[in-house]
Amino acid sequence: MALSTFDRGVWRSTKRLYSLARRVRFAFTRTQRATPETIGQVDRILLIRTDKIGDAIISTAFFKALRDHFPNAQIDIVLGRKNAAAASLLPHLDGVFIARKNLIEQARLIRQLRERNYDVVIDMLTGDSMTAAAYAVLAGARLKIGFDDDGTGLYDVPVPRAREPEHQAVQMLRLIAPLKLMLEPEDIHPAIVFSQSAARAVRERLFPEEKDERKLIVVNLSVDPARYWDDEKFIRLVSDLKSPSVRVVLISAPWDLARLEAIGKASEAEWLPPSADISETVATVSCADLVISPDTSIVHIAAARGKPVVALMPNTTIKEWYPFGVPHRALHCATRVADIPYDEVLAAVRELLAGLDSAQPVPSTDKVVS
Repeated sequence: MALSTFDRGVWRSTKRLYSLARRVRFAFTRTQRATPETIGQVDRILLIRTDKIGDAIISTAFFKALRDHFPNAQIDIVLGRKNAAAASLLPHLDGVFIARKNLIEQARLIRQLRERNYDVVIDMLTGDSMTAAAYAVLAGARLKIGFDDDGTGLYDVPVPRAREPEHQAVQMLRLIAPLKLMLEPEDIHPAIVFSQSAARAVRERLFPEEKDERKLIVVNLSVDPARYWDDEKFIRLVSDLKSPSVRVVLISAPWDLARLEAIGKASEAEWLPPSADISETVATVSCADLVISPDTSIVHIAAARGKPVVALMPNTTIKEWYPFGVPHRALHCATRVADIPYDEVLAAVRELLAGLDSAQPVPSTDKVVS
C-alpha cells in the first residue's frame, strides 16, 4: 500500500537522519561503506518480501537466480501477514520468517535475524515500506541492497527504480545486478511448488473416474470486493462458455462461499468447495487449460504454473502485474474492474481457447476497455 503524504514525509526524514548517522559513524571510525567487492564470501542471504502473495510468487525466478549463483548459501526470507500463506509454494529457500504487527513479535524477529549474522540482506519491495526497510537495516547484515531513488544511504547499494512502468519480475533483476548476476527478461520463469497430496486430492475431485477430454476453464471469483466483476456477468460468461468441448469449474476464497454457491447455482456450473490450504488452490489451477481471475494472486499462480490467463485488472497495475511469461489477455478499465465489458472478456477467453489448439498461439495483449 502506498504511503500517505504525511507518512512519506516522515519516511524521507527518517532516511536522511539514518544516512547522517552512518556518515558520522564512517567518519569517526574511518570505515568504508560495504560493497559487493569488499564483503568477501557470501554464505548467508536474507530477503525481505513483506507484501502480498502475488509479489512472492513472481519473485521465484529471483530466488532461483540466487540459488544458482550461491548454491551452498543459506537463503532465508521474511514474509508478511498477507503473503505468509505462500511460504510452502516458494522454492530455493531455506528458512522462512513471518513479520507480525505486534511490537514484541517484531523485536523478537529482529533479534533472531541478527543472531544469524547475514552477509547480505535484500529489501525486495519496490515501493516505500518503512517496515521492510527497518527489517533490512536492523537485521545487521554486512551488505544491504534495496530500491532507493534518493541515494540517502539507507542501503549500502541503493538501486534506482525503473523510470517507466516495468513488470515487477523484471524489476527484480535490478536487485541482483550488484551481486554480478546477469539475467535478461527472457530468462525469467516464475515457478512454484506444491504438495503431491494436494494434487491427488484435487484430481480425485475433478476427475473421479477417468480423464475428461474437455478443455477445463477454472474461474476464480474472489478478490477484494472493491474489484469485483459483477455476478451477473460471471453467470452469463460461464453459461456461454460451457459446451460439449469446454468444462467450467468455479473456485473462490473461503470467505466468498455464499457468492460461489449462488453463481454456481445460477449458471449451473461446477464449483469446488473453498480450501484454506493454498496448495489445493494451486493444484486446481494446475489442472486447468485456461484460468480467468480478477485477483492477481491467482493470476500469478496460474502464470507460474504455465497456464494461459484472462486477467481482469485495475488500470493502475497493468504494466507491473500482468501475467508474466504465458499467453494472456489482461483487460483493464479506466474506472473500475466492474466496468470491464462482458463482450471483451468473452472475446478474450475465446481467443485464448483457440490458441490452445493452434500451432501458432494468439499473441498476448494488454488492453484498456471502457
